[in-house]
Amino acid sequence: MRKYLLPSLLILACFAGAAIGQNITKSVQLSQDPTGLVGYDTNNGVNFPGHINSTTRGSLPPALSTCGTSPSFTGSDNALRLTTGSAATTCTVTFGTAFTTAPACVITPQGAAVQPTYTVSATAISMTVDVASTVYNIVCMSPG
Repeated sequence: MRKYLLPSLLILACFAGAAIGQNITKSVQLSQDPTGLVGYDTNNGVNFPGHINSTTRGSLPPALSTCGTSPSFTGSDNALRLTTGSAATTCTVTFGTAFTTAPACVITPQGAAVQPTYTVSATAISMTVDVASTVYNIVCMSPG
């Protein structure tokens, strides 16, 4: 019995190490019922018949810095409506939860404002704005 103890512990340690190395923490089980809330086709394409809501459930909201006087926002790391404060020339949005790699982000100003220049990292968006107190719509998605 003792001669099997060490090999058994080594095998168990290997499987435990492989399990710890996984990044996936949750998944969605697909059903054969095609009338569900989310549809999947034969090419693994996803169909959302309603809106895709982006919330901060389970994570911290983004934080604003150097965005002028009294900036505000609604939304989350993935979809954000930002209003820069008065006297703003730059703005940094620090994600509530860092992405694994820098996300692909699109920033669009509302109204006649000039498109801002910006850089994106895994932890934040830094943008230069031309007009203070402007509303910007920001969408970020992880590329992988």
